[in-house]
Amino acid sequence: MEWLQRVVEGIDEKSTDAECSKILEQRGRDCAPQELIEKAKQIYKKTKSIGPFLAEFSEIFEMLALEDDKITVIYPRCFCHHIATECPKEVPDKYCECSVGWLKELFEQATGKDVEVELLGSVVRGEENCRFEIRFP
Repeated sequence: MEWLQRVVEGIDEKSTDAECSKILEQRGRDCAPQELIEKAKQIYKKTKSIGPFLAEFSEIFEMLALEDDKITVIYPRCFCHHIATECPKEVPDKYCECSVGWLKELFEQATGKDVEVELLGSVVRGEENCRFEIRFP
């Protein structure tokens, strides 16, 4: 875990907040599972629009919650395979930007549309769960 902390702190020290976020977001994009992306693509190809896609995709991606006009992804814990066995308190807060990239990659690849992802809270940052809002601008 110490290596991860040093890497993130090193990126943070040598870059602006925006650059650090972009680097970590790209790391998350690289980590998105192709198998899940392919399943999502198949659903979108069949449903042909965001609403029906989200309704059907939420049946296999159980963390996806459709609340009124909001699309939210809620994780009950950190699922990152790099830190899942470590104490989240030891992980730098900025590390969660990887999950932003992971979700962007998943939804952009599935729909072929730009996606905005906002980190609302995370276990690493002391929250009860990890929450992300997904928007299709």
